[in-house]
Amino acid sequence: MRLGQLAKRAAGDYWYIGQYNDYLQHRDKEAERDKLVALMTRPPRIRGWSWSASGANTCLRQRQFGYLGMPRRRPDDRTANIFANGDYMHLRHQAFGEIAGYIVASEVSVAMPQYNLLGTLDGVLSNGRGLELKSINTRQFSEVMTFGPKPDHVAQMHSYMLAGGYDAFHIIYEDKDKQHLKEVVVHRDEAKIKSVIEDLERLNEAVDRQQLLPMLPECLQGKGKFNWCDYRDMCEGATWPSGSLRLTPATSSSDAS
Repeated sequence: MRLGQLAKRAAGDYWYIGQYNDYLQHRDKEAERDKLVALMTRPPRIRGWSWSASGANTCLRQRQFGYLGMPRRRPDDRTANIFANGDYMHLRHQAFGEIAGYIVASEVSVAMPQYNLLGTLDGVLSNGRGLELKSINTRQFSEVMTFGPKPDHVAQMHSYMLAGGYDAFHIIYEDKDKQHLKEVVVHRDEAKIKSVIEDLERLNEAVDRQQLLPMLPECLQGKGKFNWCDYRDMCEGATWPSGSLRLTPATSSSDAS
């Protein structure tokens, strides 16, 4: 390993990538096969009547639709393939990390019942920190290299920190076009924790009132986040539906990434 890489690993921003690259040089493909089977046959996560930690810093009205179990817009074929690629990027990293020992557990559930908050960490690392994995394109990767982790991702990790009591996360960005990796350590910021709590309190108060929160101004104009919202076809005219709360919890193997 080069001197610069050793310095980065000592500073903490190459802690994960250094060990991942070490494993790539000495892969155990039989162990990978067995680990992938174990990861893909784990029980699904229970997700009913809760706020997903991965939704932090996103539209509150959109989060309400998810809570109520409203039907999502069907993704186009390209978007569905992007999601599938992300799923298997997660599995690769989780399998390699568990075999090498720097990931001690994958798909770890955390919860804070007082806020109806549930989440699933991509992993817990051997240094006691959380792990978040993100597959992004080259343009987005360049933005991360220039400006640091995306604000939505930082908020998401703070939601996990709140629910799981973690002090720090390693977020790993993978450029799916060129296969470069970027590691960033995000430390707990109590101001961001406070913001996460305020959103959760507002969401829970709205549920108690059976009231949908307002649309975002940009969405009223059909701009910005509206264009990739899963609920854009029904959002504007939506009302709180009677009897819409799920009778049985929804399930999913993991949070959306």
